[in-house]
Amino acid sequence: MTSPHPFQLAARAALSIALVLAACGNDPSTKPAARGGTDAVAAMVTKGAVEGVPVIQAKGRATKGQEVSITGRIGGSEEPFASDRAVFTVVDASLKSCTDMDDPDHCATPWDYCCEDRQSLKMATATVEIAGADGRPLPVAVRGTAGLDPLARVTVTGTVIDCNDRGLLVVRATRIAVH
Repeated sequence: MTSPHPFQLAARAALSIALVLAACGNDPSTKPAARGGTDAVAAMVTKGAVEGVPVIQAKGRATKGQEVSITGRIGGSEEPFASDRAVFTVVDASLKSCTDMDDPDHCATPWDYCCEDRQSLKMATATVEIAGADGRPLPVAVRGTAGLDPLARVTVTGTVIDCNDRGLLVVRATRIAVH
């Protein structure tokens, strides 16, 4: 039995490495954002009150590219968190959730602010995204990570990436404080 030629060994090794790298490149669980996504989110979240302006006030004067710190409560719909991306909504603290009403047990999802007027809610809600190095929202759900839960009071610091006079405000977070 003869040994393979050194060139054949090198070719086999290169092919093996290429196949492994190709397989890893196609598996989302091996990508850094997917692997460490919630860890990256948890690293930007702190505990304690931080100064920020109410969501409604920020919406009245925010401009694209501006650094802002907004304060509110996570909510605004039955599911304020995206299920597959690091995105959630924050509602101005001046609006009342169902837990703030006289009968807090009348609603199964008090963070949806169902007792508030829909237009008022729209004008008092901002979208928060936590992006990776590529500038896109991390491909992870963040509900429950480091205290990010419905009705949690938060101050989000970041850059305005979109806004308009019809009620849109999107902030790419660089820091989140959970009060």
